[in-house]
Amino acid sequence: MSKFVTNPKIQNKDESSTSQSTTLQESHCNKAPQDEAAPSTSRCNLDQTVVDGISEQCEKICINDDRVQNVCQNSSGNSVKKKNAKKKEKLKDLHIQMPSVNAYSPPTVQTAPPAYSHNGGNSVHEYFNKHVTQLYANTSARYLENLIHHPQYHLMHSMRLREMFQFQNSQFFGSVPNTPSRPNNLGHYLHNAMQHPLLSKEYLNHVHTNQKQNAFHRALEKAGTNTYNKKELNNSPKQNKQQKKDQNGADRIFDSYLSKEDVMEGLKNNSLIEGVLKINPKQFQNSYVSSMDRNEQDILIEGVKNRNRALEGDIVVVQVIESDDEDSEKINNSDSSSKQKKGRVVFIKEKIHTRKCIGYLKLMPDKSRQRALFVPRDYRIPRLNIPFTSWPDNFYQESKSYENTLFLASIFDWFDVRFALGKLICNIGQSGDMQTETKAILAQNDLDITPFGEDVRHLYPRLDFTIPEEEIKSREDCRHLCIFSIDPSNTRDIDDAVSCRKLANGNYEIGVHISDVSYFLHEGTLLDEKVSEKATTIYMVERAYHMLPDELCMLCSLFPGVDKLAFSVFWEITDDGAVMNHRFSRTVIHSCCQLSYDHAQAVLDGKEDAEKSFPEIYNGFTYKDISETIKILGKLSAIFRRRRFDNGALRIDQPKIAFHLSAANGMPDSFWIYESKESHQLIEEFMLLANMTVAKRIHDDHPKLAFLRCHPAPSTYLLKQLENSLKPLGIDIDISSAGNLHRSLTDYLDQNSLDKGKAMVLNMLCTKPMTRAKYFCAAACGDDDFHHYALNVPLYTHFTSPIRRYADIMVHRLLSASLNYTKVPTWEVDKVRMVAANCNKQKYNAKRAGEMSTELYTLKYIEINSPVTTEAVVVDVKEKYIDVIITAMGLNRRIFFNNDFPGEFLCVKNEAGVRLSKMELTWNETDSLPSVKQVIEVFSLLQVELYKGDDMLKVETKLLAVVAVNLPHSHLQDREYSSIAEVASAFQDYVNSLAEYFRELENIDLMCKVRDPVKPTFKDDYRKILVDNKTWLHIEVSCDGRPRNVHIVGNSEIGQDKVKDFLLNWDHDKNIVENIHSLFGDVTKIADSWDIEVLEGKEEEESPSCCICFCVELPDCPGVPQPICQNSKCEAYYHRSCLYQWLVACEGGRIPAFGVASGSCPSCFQHTTCNEKDNY
Repeated sequence: MSKFVTNPKIQNKDESSTSQSTTLQESHCNKAPQDEAAPSTSRCNLDQTVVDGISEQCEKICINDDRVQNVCQNSSGNSVKKKNAKKKEKLKDLHIQMPSVNAYSPPTVQTAPPAYSHNGGNSVHEYFNKHVTQLYANTSARYLENLIHHPQYHLMHSMRLREMFQFQNSQFFGSVPNTPSRPNNLGHYLHNAMQHPLLSKEYLNHVHTNQKQNAFHRALEKAGTNTYNKKELNNSPKQNKQQKKDQNGADRIFDSYLSKEDVMEGLKNNSLIEGVLKINPKQFQNSYVSSMDRNEQDILIEGVKNRNRALEGDIVVVQVIESDDEDSEKINNSDSSSKQKKGRVVFIKEKIHTRKCIGYLKLMPDKSRQRALFVPRDYRIPRLNIPFTSWPDNFYQESKSYENTLFLASIFDWFDVRFALGKLICNIGQSGDMQTETKAILAQNDLDITPFGEDVRHLYPRLDFTIPEEEIKSREDCRHLCIFSIDPSNTRDIDDAVSCRKLANGNYEIGVHISDVSYFLHEGTLLDEKVSEKATTIYMVERAYHMLPDELCMLCSLFPGVDKLAFSVFWEITDDGAVMNHRFSRTVIHSCCQLSYDHAQAVLDGKEDAEKSFPEIYNGFTYKDISETIKILGKLSAIFRRRRFDNGALRIDQPKIAFHLSAANGMPDSFWIYESKESHQLIEEFMLLANMTVAKRIHDDHPKLAFLRCHPAPSTYLLKQLENSLKPLGIDIDISSAGNLHRSLTDYLDQNSLDKGKAMVLNMLCTKPMTRAKYFCAAACGDDDFHHYALNVPLYTHFTSPIRRYADIMVHRLLSASLNYTKVPTWEVDKVRMVAANCNKQKYNAKRAGEMSTELYTLKYIEINSPVTTEAVVVDVKEKYIDVIITAMGLNRRIFFNNDFPGEFLCVKNEAGVRLSKMELTWNETDSLPSVKQVIEVFSLLQVELYKGDDMLKVETKLLAVVAVNLPHSHLQDREYSSIAEVASAFQDYVNSLAEYFRELENIDLMCKVRDPVKPTFKDDYRKILVDNKTWLHIEVSCDGRPRNVHIVGNSEIGQDKVKDFLLNWDHDKNIVENIHSLFGDVTKIADSWDIEVLEGKEEEESPSCCICFCVELPDCPGVPQPICQNSKCEAYYHRSCLYQWLVACEGGRIPAFGVASGSCPSCFQHTTCNEKDNY
């Protein structure tokens, strides 16, 4: 048996060498477990047969003089000399001897002598003989060198030492120089073993078979082996730190997955659970899998290791490992005994996540030339080790120039919990650039926006295509009908159009006409294959990336004035909305008009000028024809909508923001929130009716191949949790069904119709328990899985948007076969299932990309206009942060409270010590404000400031201090009330404190000519008093009845200096009116030249006052208030200047683009605009 004798000094020096030698030396320093003190005098008892057996196995390893000499020579060659001069010195002191088996010297490597029991050696012997010896016996010198440092090799040396020196005390044994002093751990050996492809495979199989992370240790523990008594060993702090590091080494390696057979068996007997993995984006250590029992809480996956290489959206199989402990127990109000289950992922059934990510490339802390660190933007994705072969040119020398460069990377393997192995795919560009950021969003979501090439150009006709006469004869000719489309004003692809005509029996024939894309897109072609891969159109803020080639989109779109091919559904409907019958047909149509939602809404609102803004009308129809059809469709759609919700449907509206982009640079210069109007609902109802009608037909005719869409029921546990969380806020919701939930939400919001913040919060909270709708093949699911929860219908599909969804094309092909227009598809069920899965994946990715694009432009708008001061409503209150929604943008933000907060914050708890969703803030006193107490809870309305953070995609949110306008300091003191009586008493005291304020205003109104406000009230704290025919005196009254901000308005002989002297000599013993008389005389006798003379026999109608300034006329602005709001039902009048300035102020004072201010009307709260050009 050969033996290495090394210099201890050189050994220590090697431990701090390069990364490769460090890996090697760490395996040299493995630690072996040692028994605690036994009753006998010795703690190192081991059967001699075991020692001899291991020695015998080591002797079999072919280490001869020539081989070992080659190791020395190869290691001391020129390449090593160039890389590391220190290693050369080490090799000079390296001596190789070939003593007999009995002549052993203690190895200088710092490993520990494991103390094994008599029964502990067999499993070690078998494993060593089976897996180690055969692999290492005839391999290269590098692996032989590793083997010399195998912990079981040192076991033999240690036992020979015991025989030679007869150590009777393990503490003395641990103190002898050059003997081990730390327990063994397999972590470092595993690292070296993984270098050998065969051994790593064999070892992993061994671990998998025995379900153990450390085969050596577990085998010995079963035999009764004890561990070291660490206190007796007297390890140094450095050794203890290294010991802890080594013990954690194996914990950084993921567990092997179960076999498919074990997974299938576990799913059948319910010992395993299948579900979709969701990772907390703010705390990536925690992830969740929905339990099959919807009444239970999601299973918590704690830690990245238990997540076992699964990523967001993956379909995983989970094994429940334990119930939650008391600290993390989540108590349900109705069932306090419910605990959250914990689990670990044991199998990934389907990898939904693309394993691609966007991030930054950096050098490792040790400046390694072999690998670099990739830091993803998404914290849910692990950091990657990127090998140098994937680096950009000159990255190592110019790494700082890449600090702001975005790369797309992919994960190709993942062994270590801390780092995955990855490779760079491409350089996206510099972060912060809008085009680069948009490319990054598309790449991160694995969306293909590659334009269609010439290889598919011959597969569809050109724009000058004319419908063949034979095709027209084979279809129903509907070109004589009044057909028109209603879409967003900026739409490019028009999938659908509607028609309505009255029948002889008094009923209506309603038609929905959908573009016949399947006529042009032939199944099985290369174009069809590429379109099916894209599966959906991607809608970003700045543009749309179409699923079809652009020319084909234009060819299929139902533009007006042109003959088009369509797939139509007709219903006969009575005047009260009863559907008598329906039919399907392939048709030829000729749309007469392309309307926007605003055009249709103007007709429904009955606006007189609706016809003026109407687009061009074709095919001989008139505005009257179209407007009457719109009104009939509007009446019927309202009936359908009411009936649908009465039958148990649910709708939860989420705020959707839209931007106006500058024509100069494409940057957002204004935004607004989409509002669902009656015209939107008109189209929505008939599209839903078409989808449901087609779904039933294709399911009846193709029960196995039917391409359908379902919406699984939400988590009952989360709904119950939502119900319990809203009860303390005075909101009772019925979660028993979708319809009851909708009714309870509608009833509450109708009572709080002016509070849009509450509506946003409730809608967002109710969205959380909901699941995602999905496409599926009928044969792949049971009948119970067909139900659509939100619509509360048994069958549903998508039929009405084939230009932008491939799923609709699949449905068109099935419907065409049902009507005998084409042959019945010969699809396999697996093919339909795969198409459905791809449509689900692409639809989700496109939706996510659109949301990220909206967020990007929102952040860019904030960056351009930073800081933006706006309102936010509280969604949730935690111990050290609150979640809010920015009401003007629909943006979710989190505000943290830390040491930088200018005051104190305290999370409120009840008498039992349970944290409530309430926080008390105490703002520090400043020069302008005293100390103020503020209570924050769900639905609280806050003032916040948004400003750009350090990163392009980071916006900071700052809570602004409470500012009480026009209130004296005495009313800003901290107050706490324990009863309603105390509240009422405090309010009475407050009213009494305003007595002087009321008295002074009443005096002025009685004794002076007040021109503004026209109808003064106590809520108006200012008065404009007529002092002569050309002059007003503007005066404001504080809460304690004192004057402030007094100045002259108009052309007067009384100078401002005289007014200042007058104010300096103010007599505080007199009231305001008496002081005014002392300067201006008796102002009550002044004639008002603006009094309107009322002639006998005539009655002049008084002009309404402005709802903002409450004046009819202003001295510097000619004209009277007008009904400017675009809402025809709004009865408010405004000066144009007042409304314009109001809308600008609501937007933070920023001058709007194109001189058009937009926002909510102060009276009806509907969206309105005001043009600066008419601001006179």
